[in-house]
Amino acid sequence: MCRYLLVVLFCMTSCAIADEFEESENHLDVFVVVPHLEDRELGEPNVDEGGVPVVWDHPLPFFGQEVTELGFELPLPFGISIVPATFEQDLILRDLNLGLQGEADRPIDAVNFQNPSVRNTALQLKFDAWLFPFMNVFATIGRVDGRATIPLTVLGSDVLPEQCDRQLGAPDLCEREFSATAKPNYDGTNWSIGTVLAMGWDQFFVVLPIVYAVSDIDLLDTDVDALNISPRFGIDVDLDSFGDLSLFLGATYLKAEVEVAGDITFDTGLKPGESTTLSYRLVEENSDAWNGLLGANWQVTPAWGVMLEIGAGGTRTDVIAGVTYRF
Repeated sequence: MCRYLLVVLFCMTSCAIADEFEESENHLDVFVVVPHLEDRELGEPNVDEGGVPVVWDHPLPFFGQEVTELGFELPLPFGISIVPATFEQDLILRDLNLGLQGEADRPIDAVNFQNPSVRNTALQLKFDAWLFPFMNVFATIGRVDGRATIPLTVLGSDVLPEQCDRQLGAPDLCEREFSATAKPNYDGTNWSIGTVLAMGWDQFFVVLPIVYAVSDIDLLDTDVDALNISPRFGIDVDLDSFGDLSLFLGATYLKAEVEVAGDITFDTGLKPGESTTLSYRLVEENSDAWNGLLGANWQVTPAWGVMLEIGAGGTRTDVIAGVTYRF
């Protein structure tokens, strides 16, 4: 039976390695095969069927040979993954500015945002490597597409400032509330870098992926950056000749803030079909920073693995899948 041992501390002296061990897992969101003992006690000689000591003949991770001599079987050091994902979440909107012509430069205080939300889909190509037996580092690059729904209600004096400021508009028109919904579509590229720290013993593990991501979106003048932290714990199940299955629970922290601009049309006429189009600019951020997650990774062979993760809770839901090839 495979017993996953997660490296808590790994330091090298001239003749020994520290006695605590830790496992690493890969975020965005693909688990990988991790150091483990198979029907072997810690420190028992790791030899092949002919009694010859096993040699770790890969350039990474550092200290791979020393860990192998302790009896650990290490994962293949490098990985390439394809990771599709979808995300949907509610938004918090603030700092609305409107403009009748040109730049949206007029702050609007009396505004009601009605359940704004955003939905994103992404496809990532991921590269990872075991830097140490307890630490996996990775980078991703890919595409992101999305659509936001921004319903808002403002006073007529904000939609028709020139008429109302000059008292040319009817009082009931200037005091009326006008509603409209902006639905900006966007796409762009993104990249991320990250690492994973972990600890545990026997079949159980705790992992902490940390990811910094940057997106270049066509609607925005500046890049969007986000920090993602995803603590999780789980258990590994040995499937004998069918590989290993890792089941895990956890939570995801995601915090992102971005300034969005576009055009929105209000039906402002007393006659059907009359409307006013305004430029808008506002700041949006995700409503809930945390949500829960449930997932599984099936390491079919040392080279191939697949995973699925579902996140829910609060006002954010997401589905992440992945296929990884290790070499």
